Amino acid sequence: MFKLSQETIAIVTFGLTLVGLGIASYIHIRTETQAIRAEIQTVQTEARAERQEAYAERQVIRKEARADREFFQKHIVRLTREQGRLDGIVDQMRTTGR
Repeated sequence: MFKLSQETIAIVTFGLTLVGLGIASYIHIRTETQAIRAEIQTVQTEARAERQEAYAERQVIRKEARADREFFQKHIVRLTREQGRLDGIVDQMRTTGR
């Protein structure tokens, strides 16, 4: 069997230590990356839910605004007709009074 010098053993040990540190760093970075991805996905899911909620609220507001607008339009038409009827009555009273 051959003998390794102390320098060779030190170099091999140092190399193995570097490989071990590289692997440990890789595992740590990979774990951190997965945690960040999970956090991003959570934030995206929450944002999507908030966006859908806001959209639903806008739809309700639009529906209410449409109903209010239709009610107002009908009310204006009714008031216009009533004004026309009253104008007719006033005109008739003027012509009758002459």
